[in-house]
Amino acid sequence: MTTYRCYGLTLRSDVELPELPQTTAPGWDAEIIRASLSAVPAGADLLPKGLWRSGERCGVSIEGVAHFEARSGTQILVDPSHGADPAQVRLFLLGTVLGALMMQRGHLVLHGNAVRVGDGCVVVLGHSGAGKSTLAAEFARRGHQVLSDDVVPLDAAGNALPGRPRIHLWRDALEQLGLFDPALERVHHQHEKFVVPLADPPEAPLPVRGIYVLERHHADTLDLVAVRGAASYPLLHEHTYRNEWVHGAAAAAAHLHQCARLAATSRINRIRRPLATMTAAATAEAILADAAALTPEHR
Repeated sequence: MTTYRCYGLTLRSDVELPELPQTTAPGWDAEIIRASLSAVPAGADLLPKGLWRSGERCGVSIEGVAHFEARSGTQILVDPSHGADPAQVRLFLLGTVLGALMMQRGHLVLHGNAVRVGDGCVVVLGHSGAGKSTLAAEFARRGHQVLSDDVVPLDAAGNALPGRPRIHLWRDALEQLGLFDPALERVHHQHEKFVVPLADPPEAPLPVRGIYVLERHHADTLDLVAVRGAASYPLLHEHTYRNEWVHGAAAAAAHLHQCARLAATSRINRIRRPLATMTAAATAEAILADAAALTPEHR
């Protein structure tokens, strides 16, 4: 068993996780172990995208990769398929399944990235393909630490927890940013998507000052549109990581409370970008300018 650090947790694992920094800290918060699993336990609620939930157990089966299960926020079970690519097993383990574990531990888990700005951070949300990771790389190029990419857990105080120090980018995005290197590791051998290592994020959580939701429109200008009040919840729910797991009355009530608490402490904006001319640089500049102008209670 090797011990790693991620999202403020000490993870003891018998699955090698080279993406994560190792730690010699005593004790552990959760463990990752290999086990024999069935595809879906009897009586589990079947959810979209191959997910399932049964009380404090969440899981997913990825054909040709593995069966996964997260239990009560303290344990992840992994049953790799025969001949599965270990990199693919880790991809789902450190994304979907670790996200489920953080949800079980009481965190609001968002689908986006968190970037350090001053003494806090901004969180950028968006659907797959919206350009979140490209934007994170642009922030990193400008010297801003990326706390987490794709999976962003927030604690009860509205702080973003630092995750793994890497992002995944397609080759064309890397070339546009001037970052492509043939020596970069591929996410999967069949795709032109690469792993970009980053500097280690700060170990301590950082308060979220602003939340920016990436959207596209047909106008010629890049606009920031404030989201307030009751409109905040459906937007945060839409961009909750694997929101299919917000299933059942108790989970829905807890999630509503988490979103309301976040909306009370962080400013939320839709950032509407022109389809024809949007760039990561222009988007980063707009977000940084807005973050610099936040009122004192949000700084």
